Amino acid sequence: MLRKSLTLIAATLISGASGVAVADDYWNYAYKDFEITTVESAGRALSLAHSVARFDTALTSIMQLSESRVRTHIYELPHKETSQFLGEGYESFYHSTGYEVIVVTEQAARNSNRWHGALFGYTGSVLISGRLLRCPYWFRIGVPEVFANTEFEVEQIKTGWVPAGYSRTLTLSNLIPTRVLLRMQGGDPQLQNLEYRRVFEAESWFLAYEILVRGKLKAEFSQYLGLLRDGKSEEDAFAASFKLSHEDLDKELLKAMREPAYSFTVKVPREPTEHSDPRRLTESEAKARLADLNLRFGHRADALQLATEAVREDAGDELGLSVAARANLRDGNFGAALPPVEKLDALPAVSAAGRTDAGDVLAALADAVASKKASIGVDAETLSHRSKDEYERAISLDSDYLRAWAGLAYLYGLRHDSAAAQVFSKRAHAVMEKHTENGALARALATMCSRTGQVSDAAFFGQLWVNNAPSETDRERAVSFVAQIQAH
Repeated sequence: MLRKSLTLIAATLISGASGVAVADDYWNYAYKDFEITTVESAGRALSLAHSVARFDTALTSIMQLSESRVRTHIYELPHKETSQFLGEGYESFYHSTGYEVIVVTEQAARNSNRWHGALFGYTGSVLISGRLLRCPYWFRIGVPEVFANTEFEVEQIKTGWVPAGYSRTLTLSNLIPTRVLLRMQGGDPQLQNLEYRRVFEAESWFLAYEILVRGKLKAEFSQYLGLLRDGKSEEDAFAASFKLSHEDLDKELLKAMREPAYSFTVKVPREPTEHSDPRRLTESEAKARLADLNLRFGHRADALQLATEAVREDAGDELGLSVAARANLRDGNFGAALPPVEKLDALPAVSAAGRTDAGDVLAALADAVASKKASIGVDAETLSHRSKDEYERAISLDSDYLRAWAGLAYLYGLRHDSAAAQVFSKRAHAVMEKHTENGALARALATMCSRTGQVSDAAFFGQLWVNNAPSETDRERAVSFVAQIQAH
């Protein structure tokens, strides 16, 4: 079975699409920490939001996750648009910015499992969003498929169904030894072989299924995964967690394949009826959202075209103005990046996200002007001051909008503004205490404190960064950062 998801890195390597079509009707619905945008119908937007919320409750229980969640945006788009973003043959994409999760999935056919793409993407995002960090590659591949096949009933959820084709693959193929499988990385050249990758994916699913659904060696694997997250090598983590060898584990898996399969049932009642209704997006709003997705996927020309059309149709389209500013900034068109921010700033009401986007653009422009890379008729000090104001206004709108806190931290660090940074770090401690699992915010605050001479706070936030770094590479950077702080 071909893998049905993409990471951000793989997705951005796809060549840019052109002439992105906009469907007639897009529906939007926000519920708890989830925001749904779908092309199908108002009813689909509502049912998908409630179903993902119920699914999250079940997943939290099964995998013993923390209750801390990040904002999740799920886009369910027609095949034409998802193929332009993801490429043919892929149905789901997930990515975490550290402050929010983006899931893009293809509109499901009515005769298929209509939850699969969204649940696959959401489960994958959980593994990289701070609630379950630094998982090995096989785990990130296997776990989403374990839970993507889910059925929703009135008072319970049944999940963990066996994916079609995996059993056949495992039965007819030579298994990859676990000594190899557990150490496999995503860039391993062996995975370029289609047949080998099929076996790897099927076996990754089966091992995850055995641990999470059947509970085989669950305590041992829990300890093993924890040691890997702490930076232990696979060999050392395995030796410390298991009384059996890799070869014995191979035998256990072969034996388990002869056992009957069954699913997981979790009691999760339906979500209460909401008073608000899904909202049909205007054409300009739909174009702005597609522009934002195009920009995330590296299709800057399409993003700018759609954003320009959105603003032409509605001069007050906040997201359209934001995308226009960010797209021009990334293209190095510094002079063209400022006018959309000016227009956004003049709107009667701007969201915390819009304010933060404006702050990011102004901070980048300030840096470009200060380093003589740009001359846009505004001095760097003025741009920096305006950036600070945008971040503060975002925080005043939503005190838990962490991207604004991080933006302000990076701004003070870049300016080496010690006085402002010291005052800000005192405020940031309270926010960090509420969001201790957010490694991205910890990294921003640690960086600010390091650049502004706050050694104690730099070490404090740096250790939180070490503990909650989303990837092994990021953790290595955090460890190096803390070592340098301690050395001084």
